[in-house]
Amino acid sequence: MSVISQGLLITAVGMGLVFLMILALWGIMVLLVKLTNKPEVEEEAPLAETSLGESEAVPASHTKAALAAAIAVAYALESQASTAGFAPQQGASASNENAWWTAGRTQQLYSNTIRGRNR
Repeated sequence: MSVISQGLLITAVGMGLVFLMILALWGIMVLLVKLTNKPEVEEEAPLAETSLGESEAVPASHTKAALAAAIAVAYALESQASTAGFAPQQGASASNENAWWTAGRTQQLYSNTIRGRNR
C-alpha cells in the first residue's frame, strides 16, 4: 500500500466519520424535539359579556390577532414618527441637500492625520 493510497483511505474514513456524526446529531435533535414538544391543552376562554347581557365565548385566536394588529399599528406609527426627523425640509437651501457629504468633509477637516500619519 503506497503512501498516497494510505492517505486517501485515512481521509475517506475521517470524512465518513464526520458525516456519520452529523447525521447522528441530527437524529438526536429530531428525537429530542419529538419528546419535548407536547401539544398544549387549550383552556376555555373566559366568557365575554355582550351589550344584551348574553354570554359569548371569544376565541383566543381573535384576541391574539387583535393584539398583533395593535402592535403592528403602534410600530408603524412609531417608525413613521422616527423617520420624519430625518426627512429633508421643504425650504432647505442647496447647501443642505447632501448632509452626508457635508458631514464627511467636516470629519476630514477636523481629523488629526496627514497622509495617514498622526500629527
